Amino acid sequence: MSESSVDGYEKRIADLEARLQELEDVREINEVFRRWHHACTGGFNGIQAGRMEALEVLTDDATIEIQALHEPGKGPKGREEYTRYWDFYFGDAGPLPYVFQTSLDQRIEVHGDTAVQYSNQLGIFQSRGAAPMLSLSRRVNYLRRTDGGWKIYKTTGDSAFATTLADLNGPLNPLPPEEQRVQWTYGGRAEVDPMAPLKNH
Repeated sequence: MSESSVDGYEKRIADLEARLQELEDVREINEVFRRWHHACTGGFNGIQAGRMEALEVLTDDATIEIQALHEPGKGPKGREEYTRYWDFYFGDAGPLPYVFQTSLDQRIEVHGDTAVQYSNQLGIFQSRGAAPMLSLSRRVNYLRRTDGGWKIYKTTGDSAFATTLADLNGPLNPLPPEEQRVQWTYGGRAEVDPMAPLKNH
């Protein structure tokens, strides 16, 4: 076998290894966001309140930016702030006890040890005392490879469409009395209802 043939085979093997690594990365990244939705929706098992396990897919320095809630660059950053933000909204005793969401049309760009994941999120949400909302939004996750696998260091959500529903007909879990909680804020304007119509900043 000639030296050029060996070089050609080595190049093909290297290319195949790179493609296989990218496929494995994409699969792991999709699993990260599946875990996020699974926890946000309480495990899809009839217990709708979100779970704190969702935060396990975030890095310690991660940022959450939801367009209807946060000015660009001013969402909760770091584990202490985003845990406080999360704790306000989620759980049976909070103001947003019913959350059903999943992502569609996912696209992932892998660049070595970082990646960007784009998807359209379809969700049904119901705050206490409010009508259920059907929402379609654009989600973008920025991820990095860590010793514990891929994790999200920034997640954004831009509302595209939302409408009210007449009712949620399903096995909804009974709710305890609502707790009095302190809402996370970046110190700027008052927080707004994340299910309200989108406003430009």
